[in-house]
Amino acid sequence: MDSYIEVSGESSLVEQVAIYRADLSISVRATTTEHAITEAGALRDDCIRVLKSSGIAPEEMSEGGNAIWQPWFWKKNKPGQERSFKILLACAEAKRLYSALDALQPVFEHQRYTLNVAMLAPQFDASGAERAAAHAAAIANARSVAQIIADEAGLRLTFVAQVEALGAQIEHSGAFGDQGWARAGLMRGMGGSGDDQEPAYLELDAARRVSTLRYRVRFGIAAAPSSGGA
Repeated sequence: MDSYIEVSGESSLVEQVAIYRADLSISVRATTTEHAITEAGALRDDCIRVLKSSGIAPEEMSEGGNAIWQPWFWKKNKPGQERSFKILLACAEAKRLYSALDALQPVFEHQRYTLNVAMLAPQFDASGAERAAAHAAAIANARSVAQIIADEAGLRLTFVAQVEALGAQIEHSGAFGDQGWARAGLMRGMGGSGDDQEPAYLELDAARRVSTLRYRVRFGIAAAPSSGGA
């Protein structure tokens, strides 16, 4: 049986938010199914037009489906229906996304209209060079650990006999949608800054998360050459 030393190595990869994702739920309450269907469809179209005029490109919006129901607590008091549409947004710039969401506020002044915004888990990314460096660092870390063991045992490492990629351990960034324990926080309606003298949005660096890349590496070993003379 071949002799070997098997160790694990790891390194950290820092990823930054590349795409912000939001789930817009647009709801209308009405006394009849017909009115709920008609008003909700018109409200959905108004929202799409506002989002487009506020800088959201058509390819950054997608259909999220719709639903219609009668809440149980309405049945005893009054007839009514509620219809809801979802619009899914995916935008690379936080400022542009938040500005577009703020622009929707006037559309929902009617008390029967509701907008729920849930921030979904963002998409994170790192450059190809950063990823390659992180993977190489994990293998180098495994080699350094194996070398310590080999030195203590009076052996030398020969070749890499086997490499197995282990699952990455991801540290959540803390951003809405990437909090690690639940889906995003929920907002009902949006308001302005309340002060025309201040910028509407002060930009910050995108949120970051740390992924720990892990490898299990098996190194072949041989006896270390003798240092003594003849």
